[in-house]
Amino acid sequence: MKIFADVTEKMISLLPDVANKSVVYSDELCAEKGDKNAILFRSDTAYELGGNGKTSVGSIVFTDLPSMQDEVILYGPDLSEINEDVPFAHLTFVSLKQKNDEDLTYEQLKNIGFTVFQIYPKGYHIRISPSASKEQVRVSKDVLQSNQPLSFLNVGCSLIRAFKENDDVEAVRTVFITKKDFNYRELSALAQKAKKITDAVHSTLQLSELDCASCKMKPVCDEVEGLRELHFKKEKEKR
Repeated sequence: MKIFADVTEKMISLLPDVANKSVVYSDELCAEKGDKNAILFRSDTAYELGGNGKTSVGSIVFTDLPSMQDEVILYGPDLSEINEDVPFAHLTFVSLKQKNDEDLTYEQLKNIGFTVFQIYPKGYHIRISPSASKEQVRVSKDVLQSNQPLSFLNVGCSLIRAFKENDDVEAVRTVFITKKDFNYRELSALAQKAKKITDAVHSTLQLSELDCASCKMKPVCDEVEGLRELHFKKEKEKR
């Protein structure tokens, strides 16, 4: 999707040159499913990713990255190598089978975006704030003390499997960042921009009338290449 091209390029430019771990998606690597209604108490928590005042970033970006495959990438220590609350970022790049922005539908993007709320890895309790582009995670002591401790690679594969259950999704690259010296502040700003673009696309696709003068998303449309074209295409279709 060209409307996310600039923010995607800038996000990727922030990533370190070398990943600590990476894996191509495999169903066998998916984390054990947990109870979506389970509560993880502080006494049973090893640490919190992005917790206790630490920076947290969470973002889903629709993209057309060339040669993208289903894969999980980690920059920084894995879950079993962390022993305290740390800054945390989780980026998910989603490539759609439908490559033409003008043919997107509101329901497509909404359903795909809800995927992150539908995975419950055992011992990995996710709290997401879409409006703030934040994702925090409580990790249980039990999953780190087992013979095969939970890894970000397991969590990432579970997420990819959930995304690929949607027929509109072609490929997913999910990226976890736990490096203490990473530029989380700049990434957070880019995640907020991606969220504004997504909101603008949603507004364009679902509104019955598209009035630029009164639309609160006008500043975003003015800045992001492709949003105006999508707007006018949808407006023409409604006539």
